Formats: sequence, C-alpha cells, structure tokens
Amino acid sequence: MRILVVSQYYWPEQFQITSICEGLVGRGHEVTVLCGLPNVGVPGEKPGRVPSGYRYGKSRTQERNGVRVIRCFEIGRREGVLFRALNYYSFWKSALSRVEHLEGSYDVVFGYQLSPAMMCVPAARYAQKHALPFFLYCCDLWPESMKAMLGNRLTPVVNHYGNICRGMYQAADAIGIQSPTFADYFSSYHGIPGDRIVYIPQFSTDADGDAVPLVSHEGVNVLFMGNMGAVQCIDMMVEAMSMIDKSVDMRLHFVGDGSELESAIARTESLGLSGRVIFHGRQPLERMRAYYANADICVLGLDDATLIGTTIPSKLQGYMAAGRAVVGAVRGGASCVIKESGCGLVVNPGDARAFADALLILALDSKRRSECANRGWRYAKAHFSKNAYLDLVEGQLSKLVKEKGTK
Repeated sequence: MRILVVSQYYWPEQFQITSICEGLVGRGHEVTVLCGLPNVGVPGEKPGRVPSGYRYGKSRTQERNGVRVIRCFEIGRREGVLFRALNYYSFWKSALSRVEHLEGSYDVVFGYQLSPAMMCVPAARYAQKHALPFFLYCCDLWPESMKAMLGNRLTPVVNHYGNICRGMYQAADAIGIQSPTFADYFSSYHGIPGDRIVYIPQFSTDADGDAVPLVSHEGVNVLFMGNMGAVQCIDMMVEAMSMIDKSVDMRLHFVGDGSELESAIARTESLGLSGRVIFHGRQPLERMRAYYANADICVLGLDDATLIGTTIPSKLQGYMAAGRAVVGAVRGGASCVIKESGCGLVVNPGDARAFADALLILALDSKRRSECANRGWRYAKAHFSKNAYLDLVEGQLSKLVKEKGTK
C-alpha cells in the first residue's frame, strides 16, 4: 500500500509513530509522513525549541529508513500556555494548507493522533478531498484533555474544539483506540458507531525481547517514567513517600519532566524528602534500560476527574515488558490491564495512604514482586509486542483499502 501518515510529531522526537512507519516500510509498504518541526524531547536540544537545522525552511523534506518525511511549519512549544497554544495552532493550520497541494498518489490515509487532536484534521481533509479511506489511531481523548488542563475555565473554547474533533472523528472510516473504555466515549460523545471502532493496544518495543535483568543495589527503588503532567498524580506520589517510615530503605525516582515537575520538587523539599525522592529529568530512550535495571517497582497514576483517567498510558506497557511489578493509582483501562495480568496492585487515584500501603506490600515481599513482574512480562509478550500492533494496523489499513475499492 501507499500510505500517507499524518502526525504532528516524528523523528528525531521520541514517539512511537517513527517506529510504526519504519515497521510498515519493512513490510513492503510505501510510507510518506506529514509532520511538524521537531521541538519536543529532541535529544541534546533545549526543550520546546526547534533545532537550528530545521529553522528558516531547512530540512522540510527528508528520507529516513525508507520513510519520506514532509515537514510543515510549526512554532516550538517552549513553556507556558501561550506557546503551547501557538504550537498546536501553527501545525494544524500549516498542515491544512500543505495538504491542499500535496503531491503523491496514496491508497489510504493514516492519522496518528496524540495531543492535540487537531493534528489529524489535515488527514481527514486530504482523505475527503481525494476520496481515500481514513484510519485514525487515537492515543488521547479530545476535548477531554482540554478539560483536564483548563478545568471549568473557557468552556466555550473547549466546546468549539470539541466540535472540530467530532467532525474529524466522524470523518474516519475506522478508529483505533488504545483503551477499550474509549469505545463508550466515542459512541456517546461523538456519535461514532461501534462497528467503526477497533481496540489496538499500544506496544512496547521491549515486549519483543527479554525482561530487563535486575542489578544488585541497596534498598528498594520505585520508578516513575514519562510525562509529569497535571493528571499523573505526581504530588500524591510524593505525599505517599512522606507516609512511609524512614526505617524502610525506599527511594522514589522520577525520570521525565512536565508541567508538575517544579511543583513536585518544591513539595519534596517542603516534606523533607530530599534523598528519598529523586528527580532525574528527561532522559534519552537508550538510557531507559539502565533505569529499569535498578528498579524494583514501577508506578503510574491518572486523575479520574475526567475521562483521561480511562486511558492506558504507554508507560504501563513499558513497565510490564521490562519485567517489573507495578503499582497504579488508576481506574479504567489501565486498572483492567493490571488486574487482568496480575502484574501488580491498583489503588484509587489521589489516595496517598493506599498508594503508600501498596508500595510497602511489594517492597517487603520480594517473592510477590517477582511473581507480579513475571506475570506482567508474559502478558506484555502476548498483547503488547510491536509485531502484534503492526499486524492489527496493517490489517485495518488493508481492509479499508479493499472496502473503498468495492464501493
């Protein structure tokens, strides 16, 4: 198939869409990616800034590992709400302009939708203009993510973008969802029929290999990886550490950054937890294995005040594929996966006391930790491998091309 992929983020930014596109090329397909300028989590670059090699019209067309990459203008997100809004809006509008004159002949359009959802509106526009099948893979719910960021503020703005997203979702011939709990949302809020929704869990690149061997170390290391945003229950995790007696040799390691990083650092200092709660900042992907090797327990949290709490964060697949016991302050899809796999313990989001107790249960019982880790690893091998993901995506794309061709 000749596949046009639309996603705001792509290499050298560290998102799974790069591996997906290269995997599709490896299966014999022609892949063109329409994306933005790198500025999110680029190794060696200042966060939120477009590297000099991509400014002023440079490197707008590239080829990497068989994938043709076409880049649209966007403003780096830097820091603060204003620049984030400019970042979102600039790619959305520049990509809409670009698809009006995009050269090439394609069989199917594949939108890979993270935040903001509007990044895939150009995919819907191109598919509609050229009467092509449109497959949308949804990693994040909109406008729920806006509600999580804004709370009860700017309701007319949230409703406006909700209508834009609804039009995009309804334009898709099929929608892949990363959590089964998304199905009810798409049906009730966006009016998407159930037969156009397919569950395709995100993958972990580590699920195709062996668990990460644990290296010898003192005490018990608890690891959080990834975005430290408003919905990840970061302050609750720090508070939980203050409830664990100092006689227990336990340390909580945060590897990542985000809007709650500075608040978490301040909270750690105010609770006198320096040395017990450690911040490593954002790290390159190649260093993740070293952090897993020193981790006994991995943790995640999702505030359930909005439907964002029903997602399955990709970090969960990574934790399980690495072969680590998990404690999750989650509901929804992530809770179901932890319970179904038996990879760890689940508590209610925001319940610091229950979170601390769950950490202690696993910290003081190495046999139970090991059993949870092994169950999680086996589950990840069966459900979260890259090959399994590509099989499902490739199957959906092929099915849509055949169906469109018979109409």
